[in-house]
Amino acid sequence: MRLARPVYESVPLIYALIGAGAGYISYLDPEDPRMSIALAIGVVGEVAGLTVFLRRQDYRARSREYGEIIELPSQPRR
Repeated sequence: MRLARPVYESVPLIYALIGAGAGYISYLDPEDPRMSIALAIGVVGEVAGLTVFLRRQDYRARSREYGEIIELPSQPRR
């Protein structure tokens, strides 16, 4: 499935906003046990957004450097 370019480009930002929102919710009432779940979701969202952003940036830099599409190594078949 292909996404429209504006949606595709905004995915890391969406992940980061979800993570920031969950982190803020966990900050509001840190004594509630559900807030540790919100904090975990916040950390996962932030890490996911940063990972997607950095992977795309690295791929684009390599593509510019080598002037061709770089195929990522496939996983070995079992």
